[in-house]
Amino acid sequence: MKGWPMYQELQQLKELGLNKSQVARQLKVDWKTIDHYWEVTPGKFAQMRYSSKRAKKLGQYKDQIVRWLRKYPDISSAQIHDWLKEYYPDYQGKERTLRRLVGNLRIKYGIDKPAKIRQYLAVEELPLGYQAQVDLGFITIESTTGHKVKLCGLGYVLSCSRYKYVEWDDQSLTTARL
Repeated sequence: MKGWPMYQELQQLKELGLNKSQVARQLKVDWKTIDHYWEVTPGKFAQMRYSSKRAKKLGQYKDQIVRWLRKYPDISSAQIHDWLKEYYPDYQGKERTLRRLVGNLRIKYGIDKPAKIRQYLAVEELPLGYQAQVDLGFITIESTTGHKVKLCGLGYVLSCSRYKYVEWDDQSLTTARL
């Protein structure tokens, strides 16, 4: 419970003669919160609520972001992040915060990101033995000495014969080792 409902309930319980600890238990709110608002008048509470609104760090860039979204609707928040760093040297925002803002702005202004249509093409048939599917995986197991060991697995399935080949190694897979 927050805001005005909590404040009104607090004041009603106070008028009934309950003490601060009882009110805190009743409202399931920390005792320090009750103590903070115990003697506050409704006018003062409204003023406190209004003044507690903090400024958004990205608020100054919002108009520019909306312009970019309208001009380039398929732009990603990562690209916007790069542009903000490029055009505004004082920009210090985090990418995750910007991603949330961009998502909210898209909803607020009705700027949908166009869906990418993926083109599927048939793979040309290759001679036997020239095509396989390769998958990589990792597993942590306990060795015979009791230590945990991370194993890297590499599995192949040949396309035509469906023969399978698997290899495990305790060293990281690199392109050269692959």
